[in-house]
Amino acid sequence: MSVRRQLSRQWVPIVGGSCDVRMGEDAIMSASKVFVDSVSRPGICLIVARDGEDAELLDELRRQATDAGFSCDVCELEPPLRTFDAAARLAHALREIGATADDLCVAVGDADLISVASYVCGAWCQGMSVVAVPLDELGLLEGALVPRALDVDGAQGMLFVRPCVKHVVIDYGRVLGGLDDESSRRARVLMAGTSLASSEKEFSTLWDRAEQIMADDGATLCAQLMDTAKARGKLAASSAAAVRASLGYGRSFANACQVLMPNAPYSGLLAEGMRFCARISVAQGKLPLDDMLAIDELLDALGITTIECDVNQEELVEAFRRERLLRSRRLMLEIPLAIGRIRLSTVEDGMLREHLGAWCVVHRRQGV
Repeated sequence: MSVRRQLSRQWVPIVGGSCDVRMGEDAIMSASKVFVDSVSRPGICLIVARDGEDAELLDELRRQATDAGFSCDVCELEPPLRTFDAAARLAHALREIGATADDLCVAVGDADLISVASYVCGAWCQGMSVVAVPLDELGLLEGALVPRALDVDGAQGMLFVRPCVKHVVIDYGRVLGGLDDESSRRARVLMAGTSLASSEKEFSTLWDRAEQIMADDGATLCAQLMDTAKARGKLAASSAAAVRASLGYGRSFANACQVLMPNAPYSGLLAEGMRFCARISVAQGKLPLDDMLAIDELLDALGITTIECDVNQEELVEAFRRERLLRSRRLMLEIPLAIGRIRLSTVEDGMLREHLGAWCVVHRRQGV
């Protein structure tokens, strides 16, 4: 994989401000400056990571923090991470070392790890500085910039996490995985969904880059990753609730399917949700047929193929109802009205049942 060696820097909008994202090969080797820039004066630094994380990486980050003048400790959290229990363990670690609002937390890992660090540190002493070191694409897109919501008593994504990461250090060599990795596939689906929620220009740019991305061109992938990060940050920071909700494009359907197909890759389910919502919009007379086909083609070009299952219509209808009513009293779906405009809309019960039934038939496993 060919990747540029120079360190690039971008300011990405987030809720309530902006985030300084620095990307480059061996970017971690210059992390000490980022650590110093994130606080008024070096004091205590807590490095938080998933239990069993690369010891060499943690040692290097500890060295970077120590060289910058911090007194450094490491906290390793056992999964599951996006829970109250994990948040409580992290809070206990902060209290144990005497961390204050003037100190620093370095969150190293995936989206779940960075999200729980954002939840705790954003509230710790009314907010302490966090530097995120994502180890995959989702750590940036769904961890640092638009954190994942925490699970509560088995219900996924119930507790909103306000983004508080103001500095991100991304090492190309550690973040970019293989094209077949689930994290990479899911990142590509998020790229598609974000472009569809943003503008025709974002959509066209991703369309033009899709072939190079699937050819494993690291420079193109990194450029798209940064563009998607900026677009997601802008959508999440919008003052309009309808625009912020567009980040959930395809998730209602995907979450409902996940209950019935727990072993299916979420990347595939999320892509199916996007395709499904586009078809509902066409049936409602809102989205042009050509735009629906363009959405299908973009997902195909990014290597996200359709899935097979043996779910029946009634199971899926009930799962969808439970998913939506778990978070809102209104039964609504993320509908693309045009490329660049996605809104939550109501769907008639008859139309919803018809399309869910058709989806089950089309995606039925051969021989079932």
